[in-house]
Amino acid sequence: MVRQCLESCSRQDYPNKEAVVIINPSDAAAEEAVKAAFSGVKVIRTHRNLGFFPALNLALANTEAEFVMIVDDDAWFIDDDALSTLMAEFESNSRLGAVTCNLEGPTETPISGGDEYIQVFTTGFTMMPRLVVTEWVDYFPDMFFRSAGETFLCTQLWEQGRPVKRLERVRMFHALAAKGRYTRDWHFFGIRSQVLCTLMREPLALLFPSLLSKFLKSFAQSVTRGEPGIWCHAWLSAFTLAGEALKYRRPVSMRTRYLLSRLGAEKVTNLDAIPEWHSLPVNQELKPR
Repeated sequence: MVRQCLESCSRQDYPNKEAVVIINPSDAAAEEAVKAAFSGVKVIRTHRNLGFFPALNLALANTEAEFVMIVDDDAWFIDDDALSTLMAEFESNSRLGAVTCNLEGPTETPISGGDEYIQVFTTGFTMMPRLVVTEWVDYFPDMFFRSAGETFLCTQLWEQGRPVKRLERVRMFHALAAKGRYTRDWHFFGIRSQVLCTLMREPLALLFPSLLSKFLKSFAQSVTRGEPGIWCHAWLSAFTLAGEALKYRRPVSMRTRYLLSRLGAEKVTNLDAIPEWHSLPVNQELKPR
């Protein structure tokens, strides 16, 4: 799958590109296979499994590219003009904070009816200016081992008036590899990351109601799955990391919270028709070179 992913990247017609592969944790056979098939690829290895977002931070820190396309190892571009189309979107709208693709695959439902603005992107299929992590927001918090990193970034982008958009015409296939997907870890990190992200972003008026809602909802889901132990462990772990999470606290305004709720509830193709959008700040323009 990694080779198929890299082959689809190498076929892209966008002329000025660099490929960075992070092998997390280090795997000599995988590294040799990648280098043998793609001699120009930069390979970064880690000494242990750091988690998705900490490893992604290393990859982002090891490129000087002005725009970054993040691609999961179990996904590939269907069309060869995907990068060019995504870059053209940034050129036509300099306010954009991120642009993501239309996903196909065994667990994906492709969008139809045109491009749409979304509250949060799926990280492994998204292009964004590198300024998102170096100046506008920050790198992904390392405590997000698996999930919620994209939520942290996207809420801050919307707060700054930088939209997140999904393009119907740019397609990627997501195979959803089974390797490394352990149900216990999936549920544990999912609960913990949601709690930590709530501490970081919710307005004060919604902080405690939101935590209570997540507490009750995650408990009910865990009981249904027969995993109350995972639920207890996740909340205890979140409690121990709460102090670190509060260092990242950047609560969004209520107007942004209302906008995010609307984006999650309906398909929005025209931001000008959304009242909450007009009260957000206008960011500085970024012109692709």
